[in-house]
Amino acid sequence: MQRIFLLDHSPINFYFAQTPRDFVVKEAPLYQACGFGDHLLLQVRKKGLSTMEMINHLSCILGCSKKQIGYAGLKDKNALTTQYISLPFHVQHKLHASLSSLEKNQIKIMDIAQHNHKLRIGHLKGNHFFIRLKKVSPLDGQKLELVLKQISTMGIPNYFGFQRFGKFGDNHLEGKQIIQSNKKLANKKLQKFLISSYQSHLFNQWLAQRVLLSKIIHDFTPKELPSLLNQSGFHPIDLQTLKSLKSQQHPFKILSHVGF
Repeated sequence: MQRIFLLDHSPINFYFAQTPRDFVVKEAPLYQACGFGDHLLLQVRKKGLSTMEMINHLSCILGCSKKQIGYAGLKDKNALTTQYISLPFHVQHKLHASLSSLEKNQIKIMDIAQHNHKLRIGHLKGNHFFIRLKKVSPLDGQKLELVLKQISTMGIPNYFGFQRFGKFGDNHLEGKQIIQSNKKLANKKLQKFLISSYQSHLFNQWLAQRVLLSKIIHDFTPKELPSLLNQSGFHPIDLQTLKSLKSQQHPFKILSHVGF
């Protein structure tokens, strides 16, 4: 799908390779381990592995089911990433005996604590990123600084990226097929991921329309807007509402009960 971006700056040229040296992700936990319970909460650093590949290694080395391993979110494969996972408490001794074997598989255990429940999807506060850009000219460096200042004050509409849609960008098509035909996969986690990919595709479509609507409102007068919105396929918006949206300082317009 075509993405529509809120900022109108000229192109910024740089070189970026998604490698563990140039792309670092650190997960921020939603809560700390409580210190008791039937689970272990681990801070894990991995390199060159997807989260599911890491879980496969842990399952094989520790002899526990993949279903018993909890995680808050998926992290990039071509990166150095730190995230939290949970394990059943009974693997504690085998885990300590397997630290060197795990490190040979690019999995380093940074911290271990006892906890009272399994980690679930979404149990994270957010992610911190370090991204190294190369071959940036002085002029492009100045552009980057200006853009980052804008983003720091007003944020940025954030589309779901290629991680959700797979190598060929078609995960959402299979997710749509699962929903529409009630097709079921034996791998339930994969099925959920594909459905989530379809949801992400729908969100991206919605976001593109929201950005387009905001840009039209920002760039034209209230009198010009009704015909332009009609040409762009949006539902009619009364003049008073258009004036109110136009007066908003933020370029991403906040809608109140307005269909589009």
